[in-house]
Amino acid sequence: MKTQFLFYFFICTISNFLSAQDLPSDVYQEIERRIKLEINPSISIGFLLPNGDTKYHSFSIEEGVINVKTDSLTLYEIGSITKTFTATLAQLSLKESMSVSIKDFFPDVDNSNLDRIELSELQNHIAGIPRLSAQFTPDDWSDPFNGYSDSLLNIELQSLKTDTLKVWRYSNLGYGILGKIVEKSTNRTFEDLMGGLLLKADMTNTYLNHQSAIINIIAQPTNMGTQNSYWNFTGPSRYAGGLISCTRDLIHYLKYQQKFNSLFTPNSINKLIPTGITDLGKDRLFYKDGWFVFNPEQHTQILFHNGGTGGYRSFLGFNKETKFGVVILTNSGNLVDDIGLKLLYPDFQLNHPERTIAYELADAIDQGNTKNLVATYKQLKAEEYPGNILNIYWLERFFFGKGKYAISHQLSNIMVMELPDDWEVFEINGQNLEKLERYEEAIIAYKKALKLNPENTLLIDHIERCKTLDKS
Repeated sequence: MKTQFLFYFFICTISNFLSAQDLPSDVYQEIERRIKLEINPSISIGFLLPNGDTKYHSFSIEEGVINVKTDSLTLYEIGSITKTFTATLAQLSLKESMSVSIKDFFPDVDNSNLDRIELSELQNHIAGIPRLSAQFTPDDWSDPFNGYSDSLLNIELQSLKTDTLKVWRYSNLGYGILGKIVEKSTNRTFEDLMGGLLLKADMTNTYLNHQSAIINIIAQPTNMGTQNSYWNFTGPSRYAGGLISCTRDLIHYLKYQQKFNSLFTPNSINKLIPTGITDLGKDRLFYKDGWFVFNPEQHTQILFHNGGTGGYRSFLGFNKETKFGVVILTNSGNLVDDIGLKLLYPDFQLNHPERTIAYELADAIDQGNTKNLVATYKQLKAEEYPGNILNIYWLERFFFGKGKYAISHQLSNIMVMELPDDWEVFEINGQNLEKLERYEEAIIAYKKALKLNPENTLLIDHIERCKTLDKS
């Protein structure tokens, strides 16, 4: 009886705030706060109501005033939400072969590890494949997947090491492999495969790349309040994060999933794969065939996926019990998942992110105050500004990718200061020193990284390269 009452109350609440073209006050206030602080310069929201109707809201700031519109066609990079499209293509094209080894699709790759991986394991992130290959070394970290190719994937597959535990482990590389297998099995291209799915889902305003036609309708990418780069996904990486879309099209996509995907039916989803992620509560977040499944209580299952690129974040979700769907897109590095989950499940608690030290450093860099970023960081930390080392990482990778090594090197020094036991920050520090032609110091940094991660043979290559460069 209590469950029925809560369900009725939830549906009435949805109808009330949407029919009034309004949001719950706490959600609106949080959106307004984030936009004023430039944590999220714009937020576009789409709603799919239980009766099939749709509503849209878009928030941005213009001359210090929050502007609320119903523009549902502004474009955003949707990042890893693309994986749900790839999972759909796999279900359509490979459903009779999901237990087949992926080695069958790469006969020329001499790596016995591929024999142990089934297609269904790729789709469910239980293939033991790392998030990114150890061979992944972008030419431009501010646009890291630009230039990725079939040949690079084959090189990665030759040396791919996998674990055999079959536990959930999120993998961009895995979905690049899965997409390539769909191509091989159908003898169709990415453009043909994705274009066909977009047509079936009535997604006429979704794009496969940054063609000139979208320049005037795509939101400017930002991160930590500073202008960021578009991410151009190429080769198999497109299957992991390459689509560009808008709230209206993604609402159409939810309708397509309702119609054709059995996960979206009222029936409870069985054989869920635990992710081990506790951010939403212990034993609450699962995965199934391309979708996260959030179980906040016994009778509620929320399907969702999120995504992120250098200057965008995205969220797509559907409450199976209430048949209410939400899409949220933003041109920011700050997540909007909490807003989406709050709208899908009112008991969910909103986050209240603040501007971290990285925002202030980005402001200083934009104003040309770059002489001593480490000292600025220490001062702000002493003044108890909120800190987030991941924000510093994103900022460092952006400026490193742009070739501004005098800036990125200082940011890498901050990372070393805060994470002295992390091999990756020493590798990043070494990369910066190498670009600055300070080879002896770069060798020291790479050796520290190797000591912390002796299995990474690429670090040995870095050291030998620096030795050669130092002698020349």
